[in-house]
Amino acid sequence: MDSAFKKCNVAATSLFCSVLTVVIFSTDNPVVLLGIFLTHISIFSATGSWGKLLNGFRMFIPFSAVTIIINMIFVYEGRITLFYLLGKRFTLESLIYASILSFKLLLIIYVFMILELMIDSDRAASWFSSKIPKTTLMMMIALKLFPNMKERMGNLRDVYSMRGVNLNADKLGEKVRSNIPVMSILLENSLDGAFDIGEAAYVRGFLSDRRTIYDKQSFAAIDFIILGESLVFLLAFIAVKLKGMAEFQIYYGTAEIDVINQGIMLLAALNLAIISTLLIYSYKESREADPHERQ
Repeated sequence: MDSAFKKCNVAATSLFCSVLTVVIFSTDNPVVLLGIFLTHISIFSATGSWGKLLNGFRMFIPFSAVTIIINMIFVYEGRITLFYLLGKRFTLESLIYASILSFKLLLIIYVFMILELMIDSDRAASWFSSKIPKTTLMMMIALKLFPNMKERMGNLRDVYSMRGVNLNADKLGEKVRSNIPVMSILLENSLDGAFDIGEAAYVRGFLSDRRTIYDKQSFAAIDFIILGESLVFLLAFIAVKLKGMAEFQIYYGTAEIDVINQGIMLLAALNLAIISTLLIYSYKESREADPHERQ
């Protein structure tokens, strides 16, 4: 069952996810990042996608471990020493900073997951093709060609292996020479496939000035609310960032860090408004879709 958010306009949900991505990359303040994490949790909760939440966390664990280890090994800055190992100094500040970097990676993973939950692929393709048709066509060709290339590559390797061609030679030169026929055929088939997709799109009127939009999307009240809240949150974040109120300079020492201030409280309030809007809209749509609850 599709989530209620897929009924929203693609422009609104795309801007919302873009704002989240920009804020994640632009700040290290844990309070702001925690607010975005709560936004993700609210979307997963509203759509009942707890499995995706756990899968994203499982994907995050190995990357987090690698990030923390590398940062603590190569970064010596910090005032609080945790321990010494093999003559190297490991500080609390480097551990905290690495943990925040890892947390930001988790948030980015969740952004891509909520894109799938909030945007229908067919509606997205229809909307983007009406705005940026050439780029959309190239993306559609690429998304269709890569899986076909992978499957075709496996079939060609099987055929040439049955003919006695050693595609896994020990020497690099022999391996390159044996794979040249496979790659040439694969390239030719890929070009033919790209031309077929382009010709089919042209026959259907793609990139034509008078092409009909099959799924013309209008803006509803929820779309304007999401657009407005996203833009206000982004503008408020820019203002707070320019005033230096969103800085988190952990290597200056833990005592000098101003994590919570008026700017951060403003961002937290705006973030809470976004969460409330998403939850209220999801609850309202679920009640309208369930006739038993209306009775």
